[in-house]
Amino acid sequence: MSEKILIKANKESNLLDALVYFMETEKMDYIVSNSLEEDDIANIIYIDDECEEINSNVPIIFISGKKRIVKTNDQVINYIVTNLINESVDYTEIQKEYLFKKGIYNIFLHNVSDLLKNDYNYNGMIIDLTEIKTAPYNWVFNFDSIAETYAWLSKMNRMQSDSFVRKSVNFYDAKVYNDSIKEINYLTDKIIDIKDKKKSIDIFILNPEELAKLKENYFFKVLLQNISDTYQIYLVDKDKFAKEEPSIYEAFLDGMTIYEDCIYRDTYKDEISLGFVDCTRETYDKYCELFDYTIRKYGVLMSKDGE
Repeated sequence: MSEKILIKANKESNLLDALVYFMETEKMDYIVSNSLEEDDIANIIYIDDECEEINSNVPIIFISGKKRIVKTNDQVINYIVTNLINESVDYTEIQKEYLFKKGIYNIFLHNVSDLLKNDYNYNGMIIDLTEIKTAPYNWVFNFDSIAETYAWLSKMNRMQSDSFVRKSVNFYDAKVYNDSIKEINYLTDKIIDIKDKKKSIDIFILNPEELAKLKENYFFKVLLQNISDTYQIYLVDKDKFAKEEPSIYEAFLDGMTIYEDCIYRDTYKDEISLGFVDCTRETYDKYCELFDYTIRKYGVLMSKDGE
């Protein structure tokens, strides 16, 4: 029996993007169409288009902005009522990812997942999400694993526009700089970006002992070899920086990367992942300013030979 899911939608929307994100993340076989005339379908997710009746031979999840019952030919149909069907805010891609991972859309997707499985054979179930707060508490989301963290970082690096300068602050930690397969794969993506002339700046905040260890790390050696007009490495004396700028030093721990519409923060003490993402505008502006200040006052530009 087919496991393909048909998403019936007449227009683009954030709700449709959330459903596609869910299908891709869960690796489900799906199709988006404005018609029900599709073969080999196991379930239908129907985004309300003011229809009065749906003729189908497979179970249906009907999504609408208000409670209303649709006629069917005695087929299983369950309902999700949500204001998201009319939501049209122009989010950035990273803000969307936050909402799909943690915000109101995540709650919606959990309910879609439950109704697709329908372990309890619901028929006529109405899930009303209209009273749930839609505004996010913050714009911060975490990862479920180290592998997911590396995958997200690689994806973000690939998405970078040619005009943007990606900026990173790095601290030494044996958990990260261990020449692991995940690290090498991430490095490979980063080197490809550098070769493609995507602009980036790395700050490494190190003491002399950490610098000596890092110079033996394959990851760091390759970065040094690829210093160019579009890729720069700055060293910052860790002991001096921590003494003279303790608040900035603490703000940078354990490292960070500034992307076009968010920042990624390293948290090496987290045993589940390596960091989290913050899309808050105030936080973003703050770290951009601190990064530029640190380079101006404490940064020492490195050359290819490591000097």
